[in-house]
Amino acid sequence: MLMGFVLLLALYLVSLILNLEATQLLLDNLGQSLVLVLVVLFQTDIRNGLAQIGVFTLFRENSQQKRNLVESILHACLQMSQQGIGALIVLEQEVGLKNFSDRGTQLNSTVSEQLLLSIFHPSSPLHDGAVIISNKGDLLAAQCILPVSMNSRLSSSLGTRHRAAIGLTEETDAAVLIVSEERREISLSYRGQLIRGANEDIRKALLDVFAGNIPDAIREKETKDTYRKN
Repeated sequence: MLMGFVLLLALYLVSLILNLEATQLLLDNLGQSLVLVLVVLFQTDIRNGLAQIGVFTLFRENSQQKRNLVESILHACLQMSQQGIGALIVLEQEVGLKNFSDRGTQLNSTVSEQLLLSIFHPSSPLHDGAVIISNKGDLLAAQCILPVSMNSRLSSSLGTRHRAAIGLTEETDAAVLIVSEERREISLSYRGQLIRGANEDIRKALLDVFAGNIPDAIREKETKDTYRKN
């Protein structure tokens, strides 16, 4: 997009030098509607930016609240993994996820282990899609659709649920917990990476994310990716 704007600017300068009146008129009209064009092109980024104005994160002030929320969510995930129930749980950070939560079923309720188990139970009408938990610890919505990652380097063994989690974390700073119904395991996606391992590893990584730190496992994966690209 930046190259496109540079080329348009170069074309405008050429039209001034060569006195191409028709081209100047066309580009002048385009310039008058440039603000509207930018809003259309970057509407998602603008919305996310505006959503952060005046927002503060309660988690920074209450570490015990963070820990209680993590324990409640992970305990629910553990039960679902043992029962072979799939789940996607999105944890909002600094970047607002209103454009995703607005498309789901609004709940605006307090997060609890029982509520998560009820939502993702196969007999529940809300089990399809993801739930989004705000950075204040409220469960905003269920049945939310996430963008699927188009990264060609992802393992072919990853299903749609994992790819959707990675897709969202590629676009935002959210953390996403995934419960696989086939493998009966819990995974964490953050910064476009995926962590699989023991529950204690997932818990530690999630607490690191809430504390504003990059988990060691994520940092190692990013280092390997950078080395591979170079």
